[in-house]
Amino acid sequence: MEFTLTISFADLLLMLPELLLTGLIGVVLFIDFTFTKVSKNSLAWITVAGLCGILASLVWMWAAGVQGALFKQTFVLDPFAVFFKIVVVLATILIVLASLDYIKRIVLFRGEYYLMVMLSALGMLFMASSNDLLTMFITIEFSTFGFYILVAYLREDDLRSSEAGLKYFVLSVFTAAVMVFGISLIYGETGTIIFPEIAAAQPVLTGGLIIGFLCLLVGLGFKIGAFPFHNWIPDIYQGAPTPITAYLGIAPKAAALAIVLRVFFSTFGQFKPEWVWLVIGMAALSMTYGNVVAIAQTDIKRMLAYSGIAQMGNMLIGLAAGTKMGGDSVMFYLLTYLVANIGAFAVVIVFSNLTGSDRIEDYRGLARRAPLLAAAMLVFLLSLAGVPPLAGFIAKIYVFTAAMKQGLIVLVCIGLVNIVISMYYYLVIVKRMYINEPTDRRPIPMSAPMQAVVYTTLAGTVILGIYPKPFIEWAVSSTALFAHLVGP
Repeated sequence: MEFTLTISFADLLLMLPELLLTGLIGVVLFIDFTFTKVSKNSLAWITVAGLCGILASLVWMWAAGVQGALFKQTFVLDPFAVFFKIVVVLATILIVLASLDYIKRIVLFRGEYYLMVMLSALGMLFMASSNDLLTMFITIEFSTFGFYILVAYLREDDLRSSEAGLKYFVLSVFTAAVMVFGISLIYGETGTIIFPEIAAAQPVLTGGLIIGFLCLLVGLGFKIGAFPFHNWIPDIYQGAPTPITAYLGIAPKAAALAIVLRVFFSTFGQFKPEWVWLVIGMAALSMTYGNVVAIAQTDIKRMLAYSGIAQMGNMLIGLAAGTKMGGDSVMFYLLTYLVANIGAFAVVIVFSNLTGSDRIEDYRGLARRAPLLAAAMLVFLLSLAGVPPLAGFIAKIYVFTAAMKQGLIVLVCIGLVNIVISMYYYLVIVKRMYINEPTDRRPIPMSAPMQAVVYTTLAGTVILGIYPKPFIEWAVSSTALFAHLVGP
């Protein structure tokens, strides 16, 4: 059999962000191994500069309307993919900046740390453009390889990091096996692995297709951390280096959500009456389980882990709506979660760098030791809880409205009850910071890179709340491929 591959300059342009990131990885790798006396901080700044260039290229591609498909439609670039790529690159920039101080506690392999982060980001960029089941699986696993190493990066100093890395590896391999089995069943029933071709084939809902879809749901549910595939999250979040915990909390979930929306809305949209009950159940249980268990946590990383499970439940409300508006609301929610979640973790990193503690009890009197840091944490927590006029409030209103238009009144009521529950454990931290007296009165300094992360995410949390219109319009324009869905 003869195989030919012809790629033009226009084709390469569709992969410009991936090619630029590959080149950046090569440059950082070359400098790290060739010029051993170069400061590792320099590698971080080269990484940030390169990522900013890639972010600029993505913004240009979105503004210029660059789109198309490659490799027999297995790779697609459209406004939807560009949206998620911008989220991934923005999150990566913030995480690299947030890592500058934290990584100093690691004596060996500092340069490799930034390489692993970029390799994972590269896999996630490909995930956003994957348009078939095989590319989806390969890119998911490619991005996960970097996280196996990053989660266990503190293995010399903290046994919990080794444990977290091993757990993440074992559980990821298990879900990957389940997902491959599901892909084989779907291919067997439809005769194709390309998403648009599966949708166009109008497959009949046979037993094999149902099992295949459920196996696919297990794999994707694991990646987005939704109930009941969430068990890996608390232990991995607690054991991983805190910047990597923040990265895990947003970037892989964003890339996986891109696939989830393509699979549910575009590929299996005709089966919405069947899968919508699964999504409704996952949304309700994710919100309730995450919020209730978060109340009992004494470690702030574990609390944010359970909070993340609940936040994913909120996003699934938009997915349950099964309309274009539902997809728009999920994407806007993701933006608000990006800034509030990374901002909250940035405060945790600053506090942990000085005190070495992640206990919520130790946040006593933070407002007296670092007023600006405490104020930023207050804004991030209130946004996560959904307090107006912050970003989280608008995001929750958006997903609830999308669900209400589809008659999902009970699910919206469950969401409202969970907002009240989440208020409790978020305000416990606020009470510690503002009402309790500090046991240690030393001021908490914040380096320039951490100030950049905290102030950027703080500005994003406020702006997305008080002036969301351009960001909502961006989400709406990015989901044109869902225009065929029935509903507002």
